[in-house]
Amino acid sequence: MKQTITINGQTELGELVTFFPAITSRLNDLHIDYCCQGDRSLESAIKEAGLSIDFIAEVQNAYNNYLAKPDKELPVTELSDEELIDLILDTHHLTERALWKELDKQVNLILLVHYEHGKDLMLNVHRSFSELKMELEEHFAKEEKELFPAMLKENKIPEDRAAIRALIDELEGEHDGAGKIIKRLIKETNDFTPPEYACPTVKAVYQKLHELVDDIFLHIAKENSVLFKRY
Repeated sequence: MKQTITINGQTELGELVTFFPAITSRLNDLHIDYCCQGDRSLESAIKEAGLSIDFIAEVQNAYNNYLAKPDKELPVTELSDEELIDLILDTHHLTERALWKELDKQVNLILLVHYEHGKDLMLNVHRSFSELKMELEEHFAKEEKELFPAMLKENKIPEDRAAIRALIDELEGEHDGAGKIIKRLIKETNDFTPPEYACPTVKAVYQKLHELVDDIFLHIAKENSVLFKRY
């Protein structure tokens, strides 16, 4: 399998972040969706974002610098199903569960503390986070109890692969649903910018929400653009 790519305007976003994961923070800042819309070309994405075509050269230069680093990540395309599933479980599922458990208490706390002067914002953040948390909890359960064991089953028959494909279709729909909640949350929090009255807890909540969202984006990209495409 190839370990590098040639980046140009026709490079798909999903392939870009698969081989150049360090670019995700830049794409996140620009609100370029590479997880649920990973099949878009880089050129079409930057046009939609209102960016100059020069952005492609910026990405190319950044990728060349990334390739020169001795500690760069191995593309997840090089991993077997079992290795990739373990990576998803040990990093993304573990990290996201820890973040939302911590956020669960803090989001409720700031709702109560700042209710009088930030009612609408605090209610919106509470609702969107709670909805996202529920979506993730149920989604993770389906992956861990149904999808991943089915993928790791030996000697699969055609019916097994058909069942896996049907479940993937369902889970990709859930990825889209989570993406919509996240976009709403980004808008509600003004791109995770704390309000003027923000106390240290509000600032911490916004930072952790940002961390959670960034991890979810990369998590979904690994599944949609790599693992799921194998079936």
